[in-house]
Amino acid sequence: MTSKFLNYELFALTPVELKQRQSHGNVNYMDLDYVNNPIPQMPRSDFFKHGDIAVTKNNRFSYVPAHTHSFIELNYMYAGTCTQYINGEKVTLHQHNLILMDKDIVQQIESTGSNDILINILLKNDSTMNQLFDYIAVSTNEITQFLYNASHINTLHNNFILFDLTHQEVAINLVESLIIKGLTKSRQRNKSMGLLLSTLILELSQSIEQEYINFSDNTDDNLLPIIQYINQNFASVTLRDVSAKFSYNTNYLGNKLKEATGKNFKELVDRRRISAAQNLMIKTNCTLADICDIIGYQNTSSLFRLFKKYLKTTPSEYKRKVSGPLKQ
Repeated sequence: MTSKFLNYELFALTPVELKQRQSHGNVNYMDLDYVNNPIPQMPRSDFFKHGDIAVTKNNRFSYVPAHTHSFIELNYMYAGTCTQYINGEKVTLHQHNLILMDKDIVQQIESTGSNDILINILLKNDSTMNQLFDYIAVSTNEITQFLYNASHINTLHNNFILFDLTHQEVAINLVESLIIKGLTKSRQRNKSMGLLLSTLILELSQSIEQEYINFSDNTDDNLLPIIQYINQNFASVTLRDVSAKFSYNTNYLGNKLKEATGKNFKELVDRRRISAAQNLMIKTNCTLADICDIIGYQNTSSLFRLFKKYLKTTPSEYKRKVSGPLKQ
């Protein structure tokens, strides 16, 4: 009965999906400004009208441009597959895969088809996290540490954990029950959704050692404003400038960034630049020269090398793949 209900609800076409299927492109239904903010933050007000835990379906027949969000998100692959880029790292989800993502990461999703159903479970704020801690017994494992880190403002948020629930029937039932509750849009659902989510987290904790973790809990809190500064000024920032601004030795800061994020300074900037460039290509009419100027490159050769390095393609080939010919 549960599967029949979910199949009916989740495979039904939404108005946005109808438009995207017809146009073969992404519908900017949130009216995000990609020119002035190439990697926009998703507006919280669009998701939490019915409570502190929101359940939405990823709209099919298009890619999802690079974006960030100020809340914790779980993605559950109900059916089919999809490929995402989390802070520039490629992650492919298959049916019954679940990914738990921290705040402030850069996420983009490649185009999905009619059989690819990706569900978003969103946690509004830190009070939601505190309620979860009330339900969860005190324990030390990667998930509880992840949630603790996510609930604190002065920590670096760039973590995710990937789970394969294929052989975990209890976890699958919990996720799908949570989805059903979320689809009801009733305010009375909030407490039961909190209980379901906390039970799911406890269930996931049992298999954490077998999952893929991109998570560090020993981040220097002093790095948070530095990472934020790099993200906001990626078009012009240099390691020397950042070191001077925050009173660090250049080599020391470079090593600390590598230790905390797994990426050196250039990789952090490059990944921010390529996400911005992708969005500008597919969501605006900017020329290659315009894009180079916005993301901080002097010429198109640098943009070409960036795309070849991280996407194994050229800017023009990428543009043609997602929408059509690119103006030079």
